[in-house]
Amino acid sequence: MSINESIFNYYGQRQEWQKLIDRLGLNVKDMSNNRELLREYINLKLMTLGLSPISAIDTVIQTPSAPHCEGPTATVATLAQDLIASMRAQQTLINNQLAPVDVKLQAVLDKVFPASMLPADCALPIKIPTPFDTFQVDRANLAFELCTPLNSNYYSADGNQNFRIPQGVLSNPKSDKRSTVGTFHVCEGGAKISCDKFAVPAKTMAYMLAQALNPPKHMLELPFTATQPENNKAYCWTSVYMTPPAVPGLSTARNQPHMQKLIEVRYFAPGAFVANLGFVEQIFCNRGNPLMSDLMTVDPDKFCGVSCMIVLAPHLTTIKKKECGLPHYDQATPKQRKDGMCWKNENELYNDGKAFKLTYRSPVDGVVITVLADSYFGYSKKEIKTMISFTANIVGFSQEEHAGGCYTSPVYSWGRTFRSADKRTGLYKDSMPSVSSTMNLAEMAVQQTVLQPIAKQTITHTFESMRTLLGNKAVYMPDKGYLVDRTYSNVLYMPESMNIELSDRNVVYKHPETGAELTMKVKSDFMYILPNGYQVQLIRHPISNQWMLLGTEQDVTFLFKPASVSGAGKSELSKSVMDAVTSGPFIVKDFELTMKQTEEIMNYDFSKRFKAGKEFNYQAAGRATRHILCAERSLGSVIQLLTPDNEEFNEEYNTWLRSMHPDTMSFVYLIKSRYRTSWGDYNSWKQQFRIDKVNGHNGYALKCQGIEVTCNYLRVGQEKSDEGWLWRNFRLRQDFYPAVRFQNNDDIGVSLVTNGKNLQKLAPRQKFSENRSYKLTSNCEFRYFQRPDDACYPGIDKKCEQDLGRLEGKTFISNFEPLNKEFCQQLADDVMTLEKFTEPMQNVIKKVANGELNEFDAVVISSEFRITDPVKKTRTANVRYLQTRDELLYTETQQQKYLIEMRKRLQLEIPFSEPVVLPVSVYVPGRRLNTVDPKNAGIKPLSVYGPIHYQPIPYLMLDWLASLSGKSPSTTGSGSLEGALTKGPFNNMLMSIDLNYACLALILGNEPVLSTAAGSIGHKLKVEHDITLIIPEIFTRMTASELKIENLIKSGCLEQVQDLVVDGKTVPASILGYRITSKFVKKYFARIFDSVDSLFTEEHLRPEVQSMANYVNGVNFIYENIKSCVEEYYTDGSYEELLPPLKVLFDIVKNGSSNGLTLTSPEFMKMFEREEVIKSNWYQQRLIQAQRNEIALLEKETATLKARKVPVDGLVERLAYVRSAEYVKDIEGSLAVHVFAEDE
Repeated sequence: MSINESIFNYYGQRQEWQKLIDRLGLNVKDMSNNRELLREYINLKLMTLGLSPISAIDTVIQTPSAPHCEGPTATVATLAQDLIASMRAQQTLINNQLAPVDVKLQAVLDKVFPASMLPADCALPIKIPTPFDTFQVDRANLAFELCTPLNSNYYSADGNQNFRIPQGVLSNPKSDKRSTVGTFHVCEGGAKISCDKFAVPAKTMAYMLAQALNPPKHMLELPFTATQPENNKAYCWTSVYMTPPAVPGLSTARNQPHMQKLIEVRYFAPGAFVANLGFVEQIFCNRGNPLMSDLMTVDPDKFCGVSCMIVLAPHLTTIKKKECGLPHYDQATPKQRKDGMCWKNENELYNDGKAFKLTYRSPVDGVVITVLADSYFGYSKKEIKTMISFTANIVGFSQEEHAGGCYTSPVYSWGRTFRSADKRTGLYKDSMPSVSSTMNLAEMAVQQTVLQPIAKQTITHTFESMRTLLGNKAVYMPDKGYLVDRTYSNVLYMPESMNIELSDRNVVYKHPETGAELTMKVKSDFMYILPNGYQVQLIRHPISNQWMLLGTEQDVTFLFKPASVSGAGKSELSKSVMDAVTSGPFIVKDFELTMKQTEEIMNYDFSKRFKAGKEFNYQAAGRATRHILCAERSLGSVIQLLTPDNEEFNEEYNTWLRSMHPDTMSFVYLIKSRYRTSWGDYNSWKQQFRIDKVNGHNGYALKCQGIEVTCNYLRVGQEKSDEGWLWRNFRLRQDFYPAVRFQNNDDIGVSLVTNGKNLQKLAPRQKFSENRSYKLTSNCEFRYFQRPDDACYPGIDKKCEQDLGRLEGKTFISNFEPLNKEFCQQLADDVMTLEKFTEPMQNVIKKVANGELNEFDAVVISSEFRITDPVKKTRTANVRYLQTRDELLYTETQQQKYLIEMRKRLQLEIPFSEPVVLPVSVYVPGRRLNTVDPKNAGIKPLSVYGPIHYQPIPYLMLDWLASLSGKSPSTTGSGSLEGALTKGPFNNMLMSIDLNYACLALILGNEPVLSTAAGSIGHKLKVEHDITLIIPEIFTRMTASELKIENLIKSGCLEQVQDLVVDGKTVPASILGYRITSKFVKKYFARIFDSVDSLFTEEHLRPEVQSMANYVNGVNFIYENIKSCVEEYYTDGSYEELLPPLKVLFDIVKNGSSNGLTLTSPEFMKMFEREEVIKSNWYQQRLIQAQRNEIALLEKETATLKARKVPVDGLVERLAYVRSAEYVKDIEGSLAVHVFAEDE
């Protein structure tokens, strides 16, 4: 999309954005996406393959004909037939030229897999399909048209079924899920092979390539022509060319260290499997025809030197072990016997006839070549992910990360009144006067009047400075006194003084030039932005339906969720908590008691609450205890004040708090959130609230200023009870509203680590530190392969129903059941079920039922998953569809991203000549934690973690090394070790290389890492994804200082988990690191909930309290697996590739110590500090190797392009910079590049 998606620059990126929209086929104004035009284009492409055009395709482009001419109407295809035939003949006579990328790949094939490797009875060539044998899918939406016949909505081949449906294409592969067991095979040669992969002899891969590139004829049948006469059917290869990012860039300038780097991927599939190309090009974007869009030729600055190829070959599962050159069992090595790479019976099938992928990779050549022996789409996506990871490993500077991520900004409800002068907007500053020495502290504590401001308020940002900054990006309305955004006309930039009252629906403000007071009606579709970037808008709450004013802050927190196992919440991180919110009236059971107790609280002397020795010295602080309603005390502070605390508060005070009715506490919080100085003094709250009479008696529903008060509740897991599992719902604060969340990662992404000095040059107004590094990311996917598990319940997964309700015909769907018109008619008649669906899905059902979509034979309904066993009526647990990123489809999401940038620009006064850079703020990796399984004692409990943990880098590396996972619906098996950073199965290099990059990124950046639990906490609390959903709300409301690990530990918000001794044996529980305490819950969860006392109890924060036996079993199981993984690194060369600090760590785990060092030795921990790393010889060697590598690549590119007569001025300029000493200095603080052991 852009050189780096952590860099926001809307106006600088618009042109690039538009090109992307066109390439993805999402430009609704582009008539070339019209189905009829695409079909005519297919006709022309078929003719380039030497086939006759399909006469049944009507012309769209009108062709002139004389009135007296008779015969069929001419189409573009028929007119061009002779011309194309002549051009094809001339091209054949000249040569059958491959695209440049294919030339490189073929050269490697010829070198590594010569024909002499093949057995005598195999005369098949190992040759890449030529342009004349291949239907090049060179534009978006083309594959969708190709995967079903012209005159049919259905095609089937080898158990794979394609349906053309109103939403797009439903493609149900033979296998409904992928397997990670025995699937990943690596060819010997090129680089070391990890011990968890099956090592395959080169001659075996040569044979597999020969078979893959020469498939049976029926597999080459192009579905589009499948219903044509046999002599006019197309039997051909199909291919696509993609260039996903491998290294994010900082800018396009050639004299800065980090330029964006792309890899090139060629995917070849036999014609019958063209749907697989439609799948991958939707995710990674189609670059076009490689003959004309060759990356090195067109974009030499972006070429990273790596070229990859995938060949889809499902028929390889029928090949026998003997025929592909595997040895007999008696001649096999121990590893070959272990991997099954040998045979005893001549009829044994390779890999037992099961799915596999076989890959060859060469860091020296910069090439990866893979054959896939299964048509399930997940393999294709994961293989391209693997190729990106390989590239990041050998090119350097970057990590390919299995990650989710989102930008968040806190949002608060202002209720029915907004004042720009309120300190919460940050637009005004004031200084509190010192306490008079003559004023009695007790008198101040009980003072009931609202003091007028004593100090003059100082404005931080003016309307005039905002107007200057925005320049021509906004239009000034002199009669109105505000600015209108040029891009989004519903965005108004307002003067400093702005008040909004919903009682009269007015926005009142002063004209910035005349000072006149102006009034206009507040509108729900407008955004009102103050000069400092604070945003206000009117909304109707989607759950309670009450109108309210929202304020959105300018601060942005980038939550990054790497190394998270399947099912740990990578997607959920970006989802709003609103779906987990319920609403109801504010109930007060005894209004008179509540009022009485509230008054008692309001008048209480809180200076007496502290334990002996914990007293607060008000005299020294120069102030009295603050009244609950005073402006200097926040709602969160009030909640903490009124929550019992055995560590800080005395027993008398805690007992008094617990004596209060729960309704009273909630009422106090309500008053605090609603109180305005315009009400009067601190006693004025009494006149604002009442309850009505019902049947002559006091009712229960509270009203404020005559309007019924509602309160919202948020679900936080399920708790086990004698009656079963019960939902836990907690009341949200009155000022709570879900934060802005903008998703920027879902699964496959690449990240760049760079020093603060480079970012300071790029964006000087943002004050980046030169003493640390920062992580910036790029999303590799334009569509996400989503698994909407909850869609089986109508109306629950609203996003899925919205996406599957779109009828543009551009959505790729898999593993849903194809449904006919009769099914939809029955569903439409079942009104009670129909109304459970959201409106988009209801509309689809009704349109099909009413016959409005009769051109299609089938449709997908979100709740109807694919039936995998018709006899047992078993449905798949792995429904999937490609979800287009919202920012590519929806104007409101595009505006959301725009406003994130604009709010930040105004806050920091960043001119448009500079980008807004938003690096990672906090890592939030997730864990999938299963509890004990009464039905299967072999499933060990992983649920030994609390809600949130922190682990020092060495401990975290051990955790990420194993990446233990519970069961996930997307894979077979009952859970597994997912390997280093959860990428183990999909990593064709040694996993230690990825581990090195991850470790180095954490050391250099020093971002906090706070991991979260998904699934279960102990055996009594099921949280599933609830904590993942809540965490962004918590962290976005914490300051950078509050998020610092050292501050959390110092304040007692994190406690270290200690080893235990049970039955005389040490249980290494310290590997769990630190976990949050009740102090953390009380302080930070109180920023969204109004009662946190029972939110997470000791049983939840310390799972060993639930069951010590389960806890011990779980900890031992985790440590045993970590130790087993460590020991494997000593068997396959992985250990030799580790960074020196990680080698010491592994030695300690394996042997108990390393040269006298243990995990707790200060000297050992010092190895993981930034200063130590930067000055180390091994790190300096990484910098020098990175320079050498880029020089070699640039020299090779320059020579190649000169030979092609392509200008190389830009490369020469870049080469001069990379050769300089300045370059090495500029890349210090980066990840640089891995230095292989043999190169040291």
